[in-house]
Amino acid sequence: MWDKYPFIREEVAALEEYILEKFPREGEFLDLVSKNVINSGGKRLRPVLAILSAMFGDYSREKIFPVAAALETLHTATLIHDDIIDNAETRRGQPSVFSKHGINMAVYTGDYLLVKALLLLSEAGLPTEKLKDIAKAMEALCLGEVEQYLSRHRLITPREYLKRIMRKTGILLSASCALGAFVTGCPEEQVRLLGRFGMYFGTAFQIRDDLLDLEATDANAPEIGKPVVNDLKEGIVTIPVILAIRKNDTLREQVQNYFEGMGDVRNIVAGVMRSGGHEEARRLRDRYIDKCLHILEKLPSAEHRKVMEDSVLWLQEEVQPIPA
Repeated sequence: MWDKYPFIREEVAALEEYILEKFPREGEFLDLVSKNVINSGGKRLRPVLAILSAMFGDYSREKIFPVAAALETLHTATLIHDDIIDNAETRRGQPSVFSKHGINMAVYTGDYLLVKALLLLSEAGLPTEKLKDIAKAMEALCLGEVEQYLSRHRLITPREYLKRIMRKTGILLSASCALGAFVTGCPEEQVRLLGRFGMYFGTAFQIRDDLLDLEATDANAPEIGKPVVNDLKEGIVTIPVILAIRKNDTLREQVQNYFEGMGDVRNIVAGVMRSGGHEEARRLRDRYIDKCLHILEKLPSAEHRKVMEDSVLWLQEEVQPIPA
């Protein structure tokens, strides 16, 4: 996404080195496992958005890197715990910590990363109210995960879906942007605007992923894509399905039957496409993309603002899903 911007590539490369230094090469077992997970790929959305937001202020690596590294470490910890809950065999194309080392070591690794994130935040020298903001973001993320778990096998509304993904995905991206701006001395109004930008970006990002999972499945029929099957098997409905069943009682019944162990997921995917659920989901995604662009118009013009605009427009590209 950021390949055509050398100055961003340079900062990301330096941040990668900074993060890996926190997990010694000859360190303890948990350091080695943690380093392998963090170094396994991903788009680094949270730290990069923190860096881009920081560039609106008095930018320096010393100010932003501890915060950006902490945010990525927090995110990685949640992924390891997610893999335990989902019984996931792989993460970013590699064996998950859960599958490679067992559930106990996966729990320990996730917990260890949470502690490492706290240590990184202590290096950032954030005031108490900002540490409280991060704690609240993680609290919301946990509540979103539990909310999804408790609503399995239930056909939720679009409003419930949006609330859930804002907690699960949007909140940490919002914190990334707001903290990035704060640590480099941006005015409070810019901090607030960038926090909203991160929330809207995260919402559009999750809708995009749900769309890509569904459309990849439809394109590859009769080979059904794992994300769609896994979500439905776990009793989770994504936004294209939610929007489609509002006007298709037959599809609603098919989804409910599938939750009860009956029916074929191919029929559900085909029904969603016929009902236009994917098209409505695209329009919803585009609404949040427009919100992002509207906020960026209020920020000072700069090269890194153009990077953020390109990042938002990237959400409309029809490509394969990326690692979280």
